[in-house]
Amino acid sequence: MRLKYCCLLLFVTLAFCFESKAQDKQDYSVPLHVADSLFATKKYKKAASVYSMVRALNYGVLDTAHLYKAAACWAVTGKRDSAFLYLEFIAGRGFENERMLSTDPLFVRLRRDSQWETIISAVHQNRVKLIPSVAMELSQMLKNYKAGFEQYQDIVNQHGKNSSEAKSFKELLLQADSINFIKVSSIVNTYGWKSKEYFGPDGPEALIATLLHASIANQKKYFSIIRIAALNGSLPAEGFAIMADNIALYENNTQIYGTHLRLNNGQYEAYSIADEAGVDTRREQIGLCSLAVYLQNFKPYSQLYYYIK
Repeated sequence: MRLKYCCLLLFVTLAFCFESKAQDKQDYSVPLHVADSLFATKKYKKAASVYSMVRALNYGVLDTAHLYKAAACWAVTGKRDSAFLYLEFIAGRGFENERMLSTDPLFVRLRRDSQWETIISAVHQNRVKLIPSVAMELSQMLKNYKAGFEQYQDIVNQHGKNSSEAKSFKELLLQADSINFIKVSSIVNTYGWKSKEYFGPDGPEALIATLLHASIANQKKYFSIIRIAALNGSLPAEGFAIMADNIALYENNTQIYGTHLRLNNGQYEAYSIADEAGVDTRREQIGLCSLAVYLQNFKPYSQLYYYIK
């Protein structure tokens, strides 16, 4: 009987403990409001204790904004180790507002500490997403494309399009295209299609230029990736439109957005457009200006050289 009573008492005690824990976790947002109020009224020592308590009750989980406030509270109250601990938490979470952290007066006591530069460096790395080797590769690739195009035009102007000089140089360009496609395929397969923040300012243009110089089969192979990149902002809408038009021209002899141009008596005009009456609506839907404005403002040597066929 005594054993049964003890077991029952143990069960009730454990149930009470688990229920209390569940309630603590469920209601942790309530003391968070208290901590925020204390923070707002500059009662930093009390706020720091509440933030720490909430974090403990929530099994170590606390959002980045509250971790930041907790770090600031510990910094103001002179608790250096606790402040840096919370700063490490936010740096590890991907916090990237380096300017905010560097100028926040609440952290002034920490700025002479050797650990401060480590934190700032980690936050800086969160902000800088550039992949230098890829950015340099793509930038040089684009420079080579433009230089090769201009050199080819000079040869054509001097010797003619069907001259042996022009044909020999074009063969060199085709060889370079093949090598560049292998490089770009490797980059995209490794990193995905990234924006200029990752691939540098020339990255998106270089990727599109390379694919435009690839076979139509390879263009179609990567088109779904290009479409997703345009949807998530990794590729300007114009780059997507150029690729879509290039494939459409190859398959149907008509384009969709009117991005591919030709010179006619000194004036730029678009190649044949399917449903030309609706072209401005389609352009507007993806964020492009009207076709008339595009033609009026087009300057071949300040825009992508491959617009002109």
